[in-house]
Amino acid sequence: MAFVPTVSSLLVVFLLGVCIQLDGAQYVPGARCICPGTIMHTSETIVDFEIIENTFYCDNVEVIVTLEEDGAKRCLNPEGQKGRFFIQCWNKINKDGKQKKRCLKKKKE
Repeated sequence: MAFVPTVSSLLVVFLLGVCIQLDGAQYVPGARCICPGTIMHTSETIVDFEIIENTFYCDNVEVIVTLEEDGAKRCLNPEGQKGRFFIQCWNKINKDGKQKKRCLKKKKE
């Protein structure tokens, strides 16, 4: 009868291993990014922006801007001129949300 607990333990370990493999098999790099696509620039007035650094679920740095006209959010290409500007400015102000307006004022000039 000592055989039954051993087999049960091995079965549980086996099923756990299968579940872990199935969970890992569904990983698709970049599939959980907020920005499915990006634009290089916009001529509309930008009133706010957000920088989302790469994480374990998204391999890209994302630059999301809010437009003044309709409050719409757009994703800027982080390699484009405006995207690089916002990333550099964000890094200079040490990610202090209160100083974020400085980047927006510089961009208007």
